[in-house]
Amino acid sequence: MAASCSGQYPRSGYHITRIGSPVQFDKYRVALRNLLQLCVNPDPVNSSIGFRAPLADVEAESYWKSLLAKLDATPITVHLFVLSATQSSADVLATVQIFTIPKITHRHRAEIAKLLVHPSARRKGIATILMDFVEEFARDKLGTEMLTLDTASETPAMAFYERSGWKQWGTCPEYAEYADGRRCDATFFHKFIRRPSAPV
Repeated sequence: MAASCSGQYPRSGYHITRIGSPVQFDKYRVALRNLLQLCVNPDPVNSSIGFRAPLADVEAESYWKSLLAKLDATPITVHLFVLSATQSSADVLATVQIFTIPKITHRHRAEIAKLLVHPSARRKGIATILMDFVEEFARDKLGTEMLTLDTASETPAMAFYERSGWKQWGTCPEYAEYADGRRCDATFFHKFIRRPSAPV
């Protein structure tokens, strides 16, 4: 089921949806806005996801709306996923994005971005569930062989990605800023997700 665009994830009670239409987006619009703000405003000294605190409603909603036109474009280069408690729920416990690269020399890889987990849902394995899902989606639906991502170097996300099998391939000093305006280093990761070749 992990390779499908929407459905109950096996071994968990959660529902994961790939948002691919304005109707689907509208269902989760308010929850996505609130989630983004909760990942920026309460702890700006540890938040480095591209926004300054305080993040206002209009700015948070504008970000999600800017993705909407890309979700059903041709070719599709952005895939947005949300994890909810049930199929009918409009709440979002976590979200993540896959960015594909249309260049013919880069089609084998994609980038993971904006893995956000609601504060009330952290340390419950939800990030692992969602990442397992999108890794399988990227491999089985998109034909992706390698994923990359970056994260602020001095955050708990570092340990999470290392536990999840991601490998560091470099750190760039002063690559980005925290939500309070301080500069931060970023560490880059990669993960090969291609299936092993069948024995000859």
